[in-house]
Amino acid sequence: MKKVFASMAVVAAAALPAAPAHANTLAAGGRSAVYGGGPFYSGGQSVMNTLRASGFTTVVLWAIHVHADTGDLYLNDQLVVSNGQYVGNADWPAQLRTLKQAPTSVNRIEVSVGSAGPDDWGAIASLISQGGTGTSSILYRNFQALRSATGADAINDDDEQHYDLNSTTSFARMVISQGYTFTLVPYTNMGFWRSVKSNLGASVDRVYLQDYAGGTGNDPGAWASSLGMPVDPGLWSKHGSGCATGDSPTDVGNKMRAWKASAGIPGGFMWLYDDIQACAGQYPASAYAAAINNATGGGSTPPPVPAGQNVALNRPATGSASCNSAESPAKAVNGSLSGGTTDKWCSLAATKTLTVDLGSSRSLNGFVVRHAGAGGESATWDTRDYDIQVSTDNATWKTVVQARANTADVAVHNAATSGRYVRLNVITAEQGGNSAARIYEFEAYAS
Repeated sequence: MKKVFASMAVVAAAALPAAPAHANTLAAGGRSAVYGGGPFYSGGQSVMNTLRASGFTTVVLWAIHVHADTGDLYLNDQLVVSNGQYVGNADWPAQLRTLKQAPTSVNRIEVSVGSAGPDDWGAIASLISQGGTGTSSILYRNFQALRSATGADAINDDDEQHYDLNSTTSFARMVISQGYTFTLVPYTNMGFWRSVKSNLGASVDRVYLQDYAGGTGNDPGAWASSLGMPVDPGLWSKHGSGCATGDSPTDVGNKMRAWKASAGIPGGFMWLYDDIQACAGQYPASAYAAAINNATGGGSTPPPVPAGQNVALNRPATGSASCNSAESPAKAVNGSLSGGTTDKWCSLAATKTLTVDLGSSRSLNGFVVRHAGAGGESATWDTRDYDIQVSTDNATWKTVVQARANTADVAVHNAATSGRYVRLNVITAEQGGNSAARIYEFEAYAS
């Protein structure tokens, strides 16, 4: 992968704050990985919380570089392990541990070794030649210390120039003995990667196929056939001046769905969080994760709806100005998702609210909001941030649900409350910004 040296000012972490509020499911049905460089080390707890709330299921720390003479390990340009000891930012290991703390979508951390720049796999081969891979070797001790510090589940092999089968196999068997699994990150040289997979067998549990830059045009089906296992293809997010280059979340979703149909891909990945962070105002991390999760998992499986019946069904509904006359507030309470893309309430108003009169005060158990993806539209149009409020008089309102960084097509909110009027207050209408609100159903449940 392309080598980027990032500025690494160390940021001390405060006590762990809660991740943003979510619906009951964070990640949808598929699996999704994101590579990140400098921000994953220097961004502090705020970046960890963004990742926990993003919907990405795997975080890949990119990239570890190996000093050929000493075996020292650098994360980009920061020394993190030397002589069998972690010597990096003292706060970083604790910050990484929060990635898997609920509520979170992250269930796996990988450490990527190599890039298109320094010849790290050549350095590994040299160190193996000098000192082997036994428990007293510098490679063994340093990668053991790296695992203790990062909690990494896998070593992510991003060899783009050395391609030596014997040293790669020896190194992989060493880290597997330490508790890592091993993942491959090819973009070319299919025969080499096929041999690595053959040597290591089931210890290779994922293959991340680069489908951008030098890997543009790679066929996941052909690689899967050659390696004997399905692959997770990757794309490059929007980046560059004006965020004009690369793939949008919509592009990612479309490509992943096509690969799911043609090659049965189980997941996908995004390169690179550094760029996603720079373009987050238009294309947030959660939109990319949702695009991959929905495409590779066939959409999210929502939790059970709250107890009781939907008392908002076919009740009088009012709302801010509709996008057009066919997308009125009544469409959000008609109990239907099958009427096409106009079977929803849509609004482009500056302030977007949808209010339902239940007819009398009801004791409520919770709410369900069916967003754009539930009606067959792009998951990037799912409502990102919103509140649900109740009132007895349609004048004074109480907020009972605060949903932030939502990526679910169907969001279920259990909330014991009461009121005659229920209101959906849309704060950020889409994953990429505050544009059109698209609500296919707004449901309120009472026993």
